[in-house]
Amino acid sequence: MKEYFYKKEYKYMYLSIFYYNFANALIETFGTVMLYKAGLPIYLILLIYGLRFLITGLITPLFITISHRIGIAKCILISNIFSIINSYFMLYSESIYANIAIFVIAMGCMGLSNPSSDALSSRYVENEHRGRFNSVYFISKILGTVLASCLVAWGVISDNNIIVFSLIIVFFILQYIVTIKIDYKPDNKANAFKTSIKYLVRSKSKYKIIYALRTNHIIERLFIPMYLYIILQDFAMFSVVIIVSLLFQIITIILIGKYADKNLKKSNNLVSSIRIVITAIYLFTKNKMIISCNKTLSDNFEKVYETSIQTSIQNIIKKSTEDNELLSAVGQMSLCFTEVLVFSLLAFVSKFIGEKIFYIIFILSIISTVAINFYIKSENKTKDKINC
Repeated sequence: MKEYFYKKEYKYMYLSIFYYNFANALIETFGTVMLYKAGLPIYLILLIYGLRFLITGLITPLFITISHRIGIAKCILISNIFSIINSYFMLYSESIYANIAIFVIAMGCMGLSNPSSDALSSRYVENEHRGRFNSVYFISKILGTVLASCLVAWGVISDNNIIVFSLIIVFFILQYIVTIKIDYKPDNKANAFKTSIKYLVRSKSKYKIIYALRTNHIIERLFIPMYLYIILQDFAMFSVVIIVSLLFQIITIILIGKYADKNLKKSNNLVSSIRIVITAIYLFTKNKMIISCNKTLSDNFEKVYETSIQTSIQNIIKKSTEDNELLSAVGQMSLCFTEVLVFSLLAFVSKFIGEKIFYIIFILSIISTVAINFYIKSENKTKDKINC
């Protein structure tokens, strides 16, 4: 067990992600559902998320410049302040248009802290512990989301938002406090925005393609809750399914972390295959019970998949001769700009086909799973040849 807590820096990163996911559950887990409950059509929700990621992609390069001057922790604090503002409007504002504007701007400004996770883990986590570190990291993430989901569900159902919002503020501040313990200022990078854009456009690295392909997984993760809510048409039942599905994830994540450290290639193959099967089930049934159970499986293996793939991505960053913070920023930019394009296309198509857009989302997710596994293998082979 000591490998999971080999360094004090690991513990602070576990606490940081726990606090963040507790505070962010209202936005991340319930965001699309809250917008849908407010009466927004699916195509508009897709467009809103596309605008959000456009702002995130443009702001992300500032992480390099600003974190050099004030440190990574203060970048996280600034980002969290925007998240607190966003949470307030989601809970209290009666104007849906004000909610949309704040949601897009506030979530977009979170791009300032987007690369922080990759940057910190690339700096502190040793390669031989990376799989197990990511296991505990995602378990901390799940526990924060589970506890907060119970709180948010209670707050929404009972219309009692004061405690919910107060705890959101407390936990965002706690994340900042623990991050101070492992804070550092990256080396100065002149013209960080220009450098990031130049690397994004000109680099032939498959790393940025891997990040871009993750777009479809993120879209699936964000919109499966709304798909489930549409099928169930019951917020209380929806909340129960979400919470139960999150709890089941912990068991398999523990196993996959150790397996990933032993054989990362086989680990990626295994979790990719399982993920394809689970996503494909959504294409062939609308039975409430099957969808609910599959949501549990989907959440379960989503974090398992993320643990394995994130380990591979961190290893690619670690082995690269490029600057870690630059790669982290470029990866997030590649992801965000691809999300803008895909969200825009999905929003346009959804205007004409409505709820059938979910089938396209699921198919794109399956294609990305296959492609990511291919590119990770290809990138690792290239790095191994260079090292030889």
